[in-house]
Parts: sequence; C-alpha cells; structure tokens
Amino acid sequence: MNIFNRFTLRTLQKNKIRTFVTIVGIALSVAMFTSVTSIIVSFQHYLMNMEIVRDGAWEGRMMGTDKKCIDNISSDKRVKSLTEMENLGYARVKDSQNQDKPYIMVEAIDDTFTSYSPVTLVKGRMPKNSTEIVLSRHLEYNGGMKFKIGDVLKLGIGRRYYALRKGEDTTELTVNDPYQDGETWKEEYQKTYTVVGICDRPVLEDYSAAGYTAFTRKGNDKPISYDAFLKFHQPGKSHEIMGKYAKTGAYTTHEDLLRFEGNSTNDRYNQVLYSMGAILIVIIMIGAISLIYSAFSISLGERTKQMGLLKSIGATRKQIRHSVVFEACVLCVAGIPLGIVAGLGGIGITLHGISGLVNKLWADGETVSLHLVVTWQAILIAVVVSFVTVLISAMIPAARAVRIPAIRAIRQSGDIRIRAEKVRTSGLVYRLFGFSGMLAGKNFKRNRKKYRTTVFSLFISIVLFVSATSFSGYMKMSTGGLGAEEEYDVSCYVTNKKDNARKDEKIAGDMCGFGSIDSVSYRKEGYYEMEIPQEYVSREYLEYLEGINPVRIDRKKKTVTISVQLELLDDKAYKSYLEKKGLSVPYYMDKNSLNALVWDGFSMYSDEKITSMDMLRKSGIDAQLLLPKYIKGYYYSNPEDGNCVYMKDDSDKEKKIAKDEAAALYKVHIAKRMKDAPPAGIGNSRWNEQVTVLLPYASVKTGALAGLDSPTGYTHFTIMAEQHEKACTDLSNYFENQLSDGEAVSSIMDRAANRDSNQAMIIVIDVFSYGFIILISLISVANVFNTISTNILLRRQEFAMLKSVGMTQKGFRRMMNYECMLYGFKGLAYGLPVSAGLSYLMYKAVGSGMEQTYLFPWQGMIISTVSVFVVVFITMIYAMNKIRRDNTLEALRNENL
Repeated sequence: MNIFNRFTLRTLQKNKIRTFVTIVGIALSVAMFTSVTSIIVSFQHYLMNMEIVRDGAWEGRMMGTDKKCIDNISSDKRVKSLTEMENLGYARVKDSQNQDKPYIMVEAIDDTFTSYSPVTLVKGRMPKNSTEIVLSRHLEYNGGMKFKIGDVLKLGIGRRYYALRKGEDTTELTVNDPYQDGETWKEEYQKTYTVVGICDRPVLEDYSAAGYTAFTRKGNDKPISYDAFLKFHQPGKSHEIMGKYAKTGAYTTHEDLLRFEGNSTNDRYNQVLYSMGAILIVIIMIGAISLIYSAFSISLGERTKQMGLLKSIGATRKQIRHSVVFEACVLCVAGIPLGIVAGLGGIGITLHGISGLVNKLWADGETVSLHLVVTWQAILIAVVVSFVTVLISAMIPAARAVRIPAIRAIRQSGDIRIRAEKVRTSGLVYRLFGFSGMLAGKNFKRNRKKYRTTVFSLFISIVLFVSATSFSGYMKMSTGGLGAEEEYDVSCYVTNKKDNARKDEKIAGDMCGFGSIDSVSYRKEGYYEMEIPQEYVSREYLEYLEGINPVRIDRKKKTVTISVQLELLDDKAYKSYLEKKGLSVPYYMDKNSLNALVWDGFSMYSDEKITSMDMLRKSGIDAQLLLPKYIKGYYYSNPEDGNCVYMKDDSDKEKKIAKDEAAALYKVHIAKRMKDAPPAGIGNSRWNEQVTVLLPYASVKTGALAGLDSPTGYTHFTIMAEQHEKACTDLSNYFENQLSDGEAVSSIMDRAANRDSNQAMIIVIDVFSYGFIILISLISVANVFNTISTNILLRRQEFAMLKSVGMTQKGFRRMMNYECMLYGFKGLAYGLPVSAGLSYLMYKAVGSGMEQTYLFPWQGMIISTVSVFVVVFITMIYAMNKIRRDNTLEALRNENL
C-alpha cells in the first residue's frame, strides 16, 4: 500500500465520527437504491405470475389455422415451444337460452396444454381419452343447460356455413367468427362422450364465440382447424414471427404478459414503471450526493493545508485525486454491502407485511403471493448507481482542491477573505446575543464557503422531505378519490319483465326483512333531454356547444337542449335528504309540481388540461323536460338533426318522428342548483356532460309524471348493510327464488367490498410513501448531522483560542444558539419556497391527468421547520460536549487530522 493510501486510512481513523456518519449515509442511500430496484422487480414478477395463473403462459396464439401452418411455425428456431389444440367442430344444442351461442365447441388437447392456457376445474378431472369430455360451467349460468359428472352426451359434430344474401353460395365460418343470424350448420359425424369434469369458463373462449368450449383428449377424430399456443425466445418479435406464417386463420399476442415481461411493443407500462423508478433514484441520488458531498467538501476544505504540503513534496494532481478515489472506495466497501443487506431485508419484510393487502386488491382468490424477488441485475444497478454517486460526491470538492497552488494551500490564504463592509453585523444581534452572537455573525460572514455547505445540506433536506410528503399526498388523494363517491354498502337493480311484476315497494320491504340489511332506498333512473331558455345557460357552456354540437342551440326559439339524468327517489329517502339539507319538504315533495334539485357541473379533458364548468347560470328557472313516448318494439335514440329517432329493437330499420309527436313535454322548475353531494346511490359524475335532476318517486306514480313507469323500466336499490357479504348472498338467493320465472332480471354489486379494496390500496401507498419519507428523512438527518458536527469539530482551534482569551461557557452557548438560528433560517429561507414550487409542479403534473385540488404542503413545511431546529440544536449540543472536554493547549496545537 503506498503512502497516500496509508495517509488516507489514517485520516479516516482519526475522524471516526465523520467516517461513521458518511458510511451510514452511503448505506442508507444504497438501501434506498436497492429497495427501489427490488420493488420494481418484485411487482413485475408478481403481476407476471398473476397473469400466467389467470390467462396462461402463452405469448402468441395462432387461431383457426391449418396443420401446415402449425408445422411451419414449429420449425422456426425463434419459437421456444408450443402446444396445439385441435378444433374438432361444433355440436348443435337446442336448449341454449343464449341465441348467440347455440353450439358446443369441442376442443382436443394433450397433457401439455394446461401449462400454456389454464383450465380451472370446479368438479371432476381432466379427460384421459377421446371419449371423455369436460364441460364449461358457462353452459349453465349463461346457456341455461345443466350437466353433471357421469352424464353421457351424444353430440353431432359439424361445421357452420353462412350466405351473405339469399340464394348465394355459402362460405364456411371459422372459430374466429361470431354467430351470424341465418347461418346453417352441417353435421359430419356423431360422437358419444362421458362428462368427467366441470370447469370455469375457459379464458381462451372469446366473449363473441359462437360455442361453449368443451375439452376432450386428442384421438383419431379429424379437426376442422387448429389453434397453436406459443412461447418465443424473443417475445418482442412475436407479431413478426406469427405474421410470417399466418396464411390462414388469425393470430394474437398475450399483450398483458408481454407487457409485464418488458416485451410489449404497443404499451407504455414498462416505460411508466421504469420512469418512476428512475425518478425515485434521481431523488435519492440528490439526497445521497448532498450528504456525501458535504462530508468530502468539509473534510477536503479543512485538509487544504495537508494537500498543499503533499504538493510541496512532489505529489501530483493525479496522486491526490487517486487518494480521494481510494477514500471513496474504502467508504463504499463498508457502506454498500451494509446498504444492500438493509435494503433487501427492509423491503422483504415490507412486502411480506403487505402481501395480504395486495392480494386483496389484485389476486381475486388466486394463489399467487407477493414476495421479494432478488435479481443480480437489480443489485448491480443499485451498486453501480451508489458507487457513481459516491464518486461524484467525492470528485466535485477534490477537483476544486487540487487546483489550489501549494503555497496558497499551506498558508490557507484563499479560505478566508475579509472585507470590512461584508462582516458588519446589526446592533440587534449584539443586544440579543451579546458579544458572542456578534462574533458568530462575523465568523459566519467572513467564512461563507464553510457555512454555505451547512446551509446547502439543510436546504436539500427540506426540499427532499417536503417533496416526498407532497408526492405521497397526491398519490393518496388520487387513489382515495376512487372510493369516496359511494357511502352505501350494496347496490342492485331490478328490471321488470311483466306488467304484473312485483312492485318496488314490495321488493324493498322484502329486503328490509333480511337480518343482514339495515336500510333500503330505491329510485328510478332515465336519460332524457331538457330545453332551457338560452339566457339561463352559462356563457362557457354555450361557447363549448357552439364549437362541439351547435345543433343543440335553437336560434329561433332561443333555447338550448341539454342531456338530463332524471332521478326519481323514493319518498322516504327524499324527505330524509331534504330535512338533512334544511330544505322545504312540502315544496319539493309536491308530486304535482316538478320542483327539482339539480346538479349541473361537469369536467372535460381537452388541450392537455382539465376544464370544469357549470351548465346553468342560476337557480329558480323554468325548463321543458322532454320524455320520449313509449312505442312498443322501438327504443329511443338521441336526435341528431332536431328530430327524435326511434330504432327498432330487432332490425336496422329506424323511424324518425318529429319531436313534438315523439316526446311528451313536462314543465319542470329548477328550484335549486346543488353543490353538496346527492343522496346515496345517485350518480353525479362530473365527467358526464349532463344535468342531474332529482324529483320524488311519487311524481311518476300518481303525480305529474304518471305513466312514465313503463314495462321496460328498471329500479335501482341502494342498501346499507354492515354485513355486506351476507347481504349479497341473501339478495342473490332472493332474486333466484322469489323473483324467478322471468319476473325480473337483477344485478348485485358489493360497494363496501370495493371500498375495502380502495382502502387497502391507500394503506399500500401509505406503507411505501412513509417508508420512502422515513428513509429520505434519515438521509437528510445524517446529512445535517454530518455537516454541522464535522464543521464544529474542525473548529477546535478556533474555540480553544476563544477559551484562551476568556470566553465563558455561557458565551459559547449564546454563540452556538445564534449560529443554529442562522443555519435554520437560512436553510428555511431557501428550502421552503423551492419546496412549494416543486409541490405545485407535482400538482400540475397530476392535474394534467385527473381533476385535483392543489395541496399546499403546510404539514411537511411545519414538520421540516421544527425538525431543522431540533436536529441543528441536538447536533450542536453533541459537538460542543465533545469540544468541552478538549485540553485548550492540545486543541491549539491540533492540525485537524
């Protein structure tokens, strides 16, 4: 080991505290680098495994092709492996309730198939020969055909044909073609199968497929076509490879899996993922560089004389730079392994702790778990970035130090430059802090370079902490808003099919009889139009319509046609809402006078920004509500040219009817424009360009809107249920048993479960956000502690001199208190405005994609303000306690090694 390296090691040993804090700073930085790379890799593997469990491990799929195509692509060296599925043909089933799925599609597979595409068995087992079959449960709940294990099926298997026009030749429909009205089926042979298993609807079955998928074993039956499921050595070229051989049939790629593998060619997922990782790494690098730079800058600043002496005995710039690099390497050897272990250990424990929450969010009952995935690439990136960070931190002050001439370095004549007008202090400082404070102020001004490092450390610490808290706040706001709109627990709707169907009041009463349901309200909902005098429409909305849809502005009548979401809330719930808001119950509940509550604001995304506007100018205006008349066999379509358009249900024929004939006009009074949230269950999305109009349910029964309740209407039920899972089960049983035989079709949604998922998402974000904030805070604290303590300890000679001329301990305390205030206020003066600016930039970035309110980071600012003074004062106390024990004479002789 040469003398420069030995000298460097001796310097590190002599300054144990600075060395220790620097190593801790490097370790914290490496821990954060390791955490970021490990989180990205772990989540990427988790999502990839989840996709494989759900949709299979195939990366490309050839559909409805021939044997020659399969043979050709299987011989391509770019194909890693494949399995083929034989499409044996379509078996006609007469009892299917789904008119668009009148077939069973029989597929023949082998043992390798399930490793490419999953088949989830509900009962039984997979087929062992070509006379056994596994049916989809989809046949029962979508087609109305129930089978059980052991059933023997005699299926006629054939092909589908279709003629575009009557009398023309027919063409064969492939497995890629949905069911066509008027298509024919031709049987080719019959086959008897024994049902040995029931599976969930296979993921390979497209929603538009003409047949329910069934699986048998490959045998001697001749298929009508083939499907191939492939894996590639270079998945990013899957489109290119399959396109080369797809002479017949079609092909597709497993885009979600390719995206998670990092091989997608048309998705920004990986770009976003790696960009976020890069942003976090840059933030960490800023904190790490400020910490390590401060340590090297102060150290090299105080060792200027040593470097001058080394230069005077022949040391070259290269040797001095080598000495600094050697010091950085020694610190890295100690700090990087410690940081990697701490980072992997911390993130491993964190991922294990939140695994249950993440599975609740995304796994949906799957067995995939989130766990730490360690790859050498992630570790290498963390190590390289950390080492580069340390080198940058060390070389910046070293480059400055080696340029100082030897004589000037020995004399240290360039460190302090005194100009009388620059070191004057105010009389207020003298009155508040005495002679000691004035001396500290002059010392601060005459040696700005030394103090600038400390202020910079505080500035960086404040900016990092406030920025991290702001980022966390915006993330939580974005996610928290997902579940904030729904305060009820369960929702469902019932679509009546018969004129004598059970009444809404009766259904609600039945629901209230369940022990699991606490309360029920119901409402009818429809989407219509409303004519409003032009003078009552807001200027912003008029300008918007003139540019987008001027046909809605009637220049002659001076009216504007606006889309309306009409809500008719049951009387009990409406009365409760009116009382809660302090509104007149008799006035708004008058069923013969339509006095409506209205929500009229909406937002839109245009020109890369979000614009919000109100559609109306004020309350207390009269309008005309246009409700289309019910015409059996037709449904209403919004007018495009001023006419009401009716489209026939089962054909493409349309019937245009003049507005006055097709729509009934009702006078509605917009009594109050509301800003508060509407009653529970009533949707009021600001992203829908429509006015929400709320009226009592009685008005559609016996009031001004009597007759609107047509046989095709549907009723929404909003349910409060603490036992929401049991309530959903009870509702499902009720709809199946009590509202059976075609009386009603129902749909149930567990809103409380959605809220739980959103809350779990917020907790996950909290864990990562606060973990990130804590680590950033630790780096910041280490930075400030290292900078200030090193600065104080390297001023031993100065303090010894002050002691020798009679400065008391009280004087030292005054001087240090003043210095603490100078450090703190200077750091805050620069840090807080910059932090507010960065927070605003985050707000603009987030606001470009979603509607947000600006969160002024006052909490982060208050915490950072208090923390700055606490850390500074504690560091000062620690350093002064060490100096207090110094021998004055020895300290005067000390050369600050």
